[in-house]
Parts: sequence; structure tokens; C-alpha cells
Amino acid sequence: MKPEWYCKLFIRAEMPEEELLDLINLRLRGARQGIRTVRTGLLELDLIRNHEYVPGSQDFLFWRYYADLEAVTEERPAYVRCIRGLMAFLQERQIETVAACDFEQELV
Repeated sequence: MKPEWYCKLFIRAEMPEEELLDLINLRLRGARQGIRTVRTGLLELDLIRNHEYVPGSQDFLFWRYYADLEAVTEERPAYVRCIRGLMAFLQERQIETVAACDFEQELV
């Protein structure tokens, strides 16, 4: 049975969606599925344009993108490390992220 460790990752990036997805996949090294999905052995990530986007907003709820992340493993520590690593990878590239999930305190 697939675990229910859903995580929503808000992403503040002013680049085209395809470029951001390629950058995310550079870190995740997964398989692209369709036009907005990356799947690895740990998670599935769907990158979505935020319809509530407000240019220049400091409030993460109104950033340009968010990603829905679902676990495809039962290895919770590895799943959490993967998300934490992705957030750090993006931060190193001056792309802010905010996680909204039951385990967000483990991602800091």
C-alpha cells in the first residue's frame, strides 16, 4: 500500500515551467512522465502553475509555481531526505521554496 506522505512545495521562480522542471529533474534524476511530472524510486512530483500567482508577492501562497509530491516508497526517511535535498538544491540557485506538509519541520 502506498504511504500518504503528501507534500506541497511552493516555489518562487521566475523562469519558464519547462526550465524549472528540467532543473528539478537535474537534482532528482528521475523519469519525466507527461509534460509536468517527474517520477523517481522515492516520489512523484507534479509541477503546477499557480493560478493564484501574484507577480512580486512575498506571500508563498501566491508564488508562480507549486509542486505536488507523493511518496512511491515506504522508506519515509529517504523520502524526507529527498525533498530536503531538492529544497536545498533550489535554494543554492536562489529559488525559494516553502513546504506545506505534516512533516515540514523535518525539512528545515
